[in-house]
Amino acid sequence: MKVPNAGPRGTRHRRSLSEKIAIVRESMSPGMSAAHVAKRHHIALNVLYYWRKVYRDVVDADLTAAPRQDEGEIADLKLQVRNLERLLGQRTLEVAILKDRLGMPGSGLEIDENE
Repeated sequence: MKVPNAGPRGTRHRRSLSEKIAIVRESMSPGMSAAHVAKRHHIALNVLYYWRKVYRDVVDADLTAAPRQDEGEIADLKLQVRNLERLLGQRTLEVAILKDRLGMPGSGLEIDENE
């Protein structure tokens, strides 16, 4: 994809991710200098160095490791779950009582009105 004229130096090209990876791998191959690869592909040397840094960071990253959550955050989430379960139990009981008072079947409550 071509980008409009960038000025006196000529046109610029946007490189796809696969093109960038191919250029980076070429520059990292034995016997190949980064300056030579940058000139060959008409990119600035500092841009190639940046691409190489990003490439190394991604390759070195352990993408399978899940980020660890803070123990305080886990305790807060457990407390929130307990509170939500308690509220759900209260609402379920309220619905059953209302159904029973309205005489709707399936309330699931056996309330003895003689007490």
